[in-house]
Amino acid sequence: MNYGKAIRIARSIAGMSQARLAAKSGIDRSYLSLIEGGDRKPSLETLQALSDSLKLPFHLLTLLATEKEDTKAVNEEQISSLAKELTHLLLEHPQDYDQLTLDYPDRGESARPGVSAKRKKGRAA
Repeated sequence: MNYGKAIRIARSIAGMSQARLAAKSGIDRSYLSLIEGGDRKPSLETLQALSDSLKLPFHLLTLLATEKEDTKAVNEEQISSLAKELTHLLLEHPQDYDQLTLDYPDRGESARPGVSAKRKKGRAA
């Protein structure tokens, strides 16, 4: 997992500077720079704070952090495309995320019928 790359991508898409994200997350800008550069491995607490500040659900930050060696069943282009589309969707409409219910079969929860994420016409991936 490359969380540094994922944070850099999400921050860029959100149009946020390192200084602004660091301040919103309660961490030092130089530490954020080290994380993004791959020189530090942040704690789960730090990752959650960064995710919250980016208004990006933690599991999608993890998806962005996924690298080729992290998965064998899905090709790299599919992962990259899915990560980009989900990130754009959530950063454009963060208020809509609270309306979604995800499917977790092992917990007995189910997805809400009729909820889907369709790609808008003309949107670049």
